[in-house]
Amino acid sequence: LMVRKLARLPTATRRTLQQLACLGNAGDFATLCIVCERSAEAVDADLWEALRQELIQRTERAYRFAHDRVQEAAYSLIPEESRGHLHLQIGRWLVAHTPADRRRDAVYEIVNQLNRGAVLITSPQELELLAELNLLAGTRSRASTAYASALDYLNTGAALLSEGSWERAHELAFSLELGRAECEFLTGDLAAAVTAMKPLPPGR
Repeated sequence: LMVRKLARLPTATRRTLQQLACLGNAGDFATLCIVCERSAEAVDADLWEALRQELIQRTERAYRFAHDRVQEAAYSLIPEESRGHLHLQIGRWLVAHTPADRRRDAVYEIVNQLNRGAVLITSPQELELLAELNLLAGTRSRASTAYASALDYLNTGAALLSEGSWERAHELAFSLELGRAECEFLTGDLAAAVTAMKPLPPGR
């Protein structure tokens, strides 16, 4: 029912809702403008009909879906084969528009987008950048005692690196492996913690 209701919205409204759905249950207004590559006035105009139908809510700084099922319906309208591309595109836009000194604060928003499109990345340099962002997200999660989340980020970061990364980005690769072992220890998986540290190449 909700999918059919959204399908009847104007094309521009539907497209912007899909972009918002990729950001989650809510999207910072400035970020949404960047993602849509539209002015603030254009985004407001695109979403007016959805706002009028109370499908979304507008605050001073963000748009928010009125209910989880609206967000899920909007996301389901994106063809499955296009979702990874869209998340990757959004992640790249966020990286390009987030100053280096603010990436720490925005790291979860950035990395959660890029991770969902990581399989489409072919550049070793971009994969290493994403591994660095996963390390940062994992480190922040560990510091807030969210050990399971930290381990997810660290595992993802380690999986992004190729064998040559031990020579090209040794410090990054070592930090990811060490972080994984620490989080596995903290979550009680002692066997995995020991195994994680065993295959470290010589020269560490």
